Amino acid sequence: MRTPLAKLIALDEDALFDALIWIDWRSFESEVVESFSAELAAEDALTMSDEEDPREIVYRGVSYAIPLTVSGRDRYVMIASLAEILKDRYRVYVHSDSYGGSDTHGFLLLTTAEAEDAEHQHRKWLHDTFEPLDQEIDGFSGEAIPYYGHELPESAAKPTTEKKPFWKFW
Repeated sequence: MRTPLAKLIALDEDALFDALIWIDWRSFESEVVESFSAELAAEDALTMSDEEDPREIVYRGVSYAIPLTVSGRDRYVMIASLAEILKDRYRVYVHSDSYGGSDTHGFLLLTTAEAEDAEHQHRKWLHDTFEPLDQEIDGFSGEAIPYYGHELPESAAKPTTEKKPFWKFW
């Protein structure tokens, strides 16, 4: 269950960590969906058409096709897609200390009203502790990713130089 903003800002670091959604780079996409859904209001719960292959997410009765890449970037493809799907009602932030170089990242889910309140009333706390989710980048690898409603830019999809076999030096 999601911790309200008024309580979050008063928590010490350990308690705040317990209130976040933690996603490891090895997590299954279904775990990402379940973890985010557990933080939503009951009427906003997310479901998957198939837990084994969660390419289709249902939110508020509408089905959304997630552009999974079948790669290590799919954790962030799912997170960014969920952020896009939920954007009218929720905002997703990444815990700054977990973001750079860690294999497990902490996420904060705020309602849009809480996010606006945090920006106005608790700006220092929000900006010192969290970063807005960059939906176009896999936070684990730094590579560009597609997400719901946004394709991978063609320049990011193809390497810019031709890869040579390992035995060719010239």
